[in-house]
Parts: sequence; structure tokens; C-alpha cells
Amino acid sequence: MMIGLSDIKTGIDILEKLAGWVRSLRAKRKQAPESVAGRFFRLFEAHGVHRNQIPRFFGHGLTLKDVQSEAELLPKLDETALQAACNLFAVRREWLDGAEEKAYDGHDFYKHPEQVEGFLQSLIEANPDGDLDGVLLASEEREGQALIILRETIGAIGEKPIYRYHLLNNWTFSYWKARAYLAACVAVAWRKRVCIRGVFADHKTVEELASEKCLVGVVCEGFEAYLGRKWYPEDMALKPEVFLKGIDPELNNFGISSAIGLFP
Repeated sequence: MMIGLSDIKTGIDILEKLAGWVRSLRAKRKQAPESVAGRFFRLFEAHGVHRNQIPRFFGHGLTLKDVQSEAELLPKLDETALQAACNLFAVRREWLDGAEEKAYDGHDFYKHPEQVEGFLQSLIEANPDGDLDGVLLASEEREGQALIILRETIGAIGEKPIYRYHLLNNWTFSYWKARAYLAACVAVAWRKRVCIRGVFADHKTVEELASEKCLVGVVCEGFEAYLGRKWYPEDMALKPEVFLKGIDPELNNFGISSAIGLFP
């Protein structure tokens, strides 16, 4: 049987693909899992605290020597320090332990906007000296997830504020019911003098943040870093055309007509 040039080329392509797959597999095997100390550093740096600033910002007996490497830091991370770091930035202990990728416990107020006021009041009372504001993040396409990210000032390094974030999610932005409850939550926040700004960002960024697996500070250092188009979410409670824009009409405009019935 004659072997043509096309057969040889096909064989080479297959071998190259197999070689690439083997290299990728080897790289994955060589990649060591992230240590607790590594996640500890990443947690602080994602929130704007350089590792050399951790001792004076966090305390708990840490020194500059302790934060020069993961090996030196690890013996200092007792249960008290680990839990305190989780509490400081409102992240899950399971994430810091490296056992799970979900970093946050999101707060779900879908169908229960009346509970938002109590939640905000608890944050204000627990941190009376801290500022509290937020952003409502939705995709430019007005589809998929939307979420509110609350930003709470917990201290400063020099003139730079350091924030703790809280995620209010489980909003399908094009769904009429979710849109109505979301508008109600924004209105409640404004009543508590918590300013909620709006940003339309790319779909991937919104979905990444809504997954609760991404440290918020990794994506943005403060809301000003968002490059999406700004909008005014309070208009959902003031202007019917804003409230209805992008709502899935479903069957025979059922979604739009239902949304009108729930317009704040």
C-alpha cells in the first residue's frame, strides 16, 4: 500500500497534538497545589495589602520576617490567625484552607427584598466608622447573572482605603421577577443611605464574579477600576423604560406585562 504525502502530514499532525497533550498533562502534574500560606498572601494582596504591610495592618503577632516566604509564614498561621483573616475579608474558611474554590458565601435576597434593610443595618452597626456603598453589576447584553457588590471600608494603609466585599447575587437580569426584586433592593439600600452605582461590564466578568470563586479585588481595585459603561440602577424604580429594558418577553410578552404589574 502506497503512503502519500497527505497521509504523512496527517500522521505528523496527530503526533504533534499527542505531544502537546502529553506536555500539558506533565505540566499539570508538576504544578503543586497552592498552600495555605500562599492563599493567605493572595487574600491580602487581592485586597490591596502588600505582604510586607500585612504585619502592621493585620497584627496577630506577625513580623516582617514571617511574611518573606510561605515557609516562614506557615508556622505562624494558627487557628486564630486563619479565622481572623477570613472574618476580616468575609471569605470562607474552606477557601483559605484550599479545600474549596468558592471564596464567598453570597447573600440571596431574591423574593425577599424586605430582608435587605436588616442586613445593611447589621453591617452598619458592626462597623460604624466604615463607609458602605456598592455597585450593581450586569452584562452589556442584559442577560445572564447580575449581582450587587457591597464595599465596606475596614481600614487604610497610608491614604489608601482597604475594603471588605459582600456579594448579593442570584439575579437573572432579564427575568421580570428578578428585575423587580432587584429594583426593590436598590431602593431599600438608598433608603439606608447606601449608594448603589451601576456598571455594565462584559458577560465573562459578571459571570466570574457571580460564581463567588473569584476574589473581588483580583478583578477590580475599587469600583472605579471597572471599565464598563456606568448607569443608574435607581432609575429602575423611577423610570418604567429603564425597568423594562432587556426583559425577556417570554410568551406573548408575558414577562413584560408581568414586570409592569410589579413596577415599584
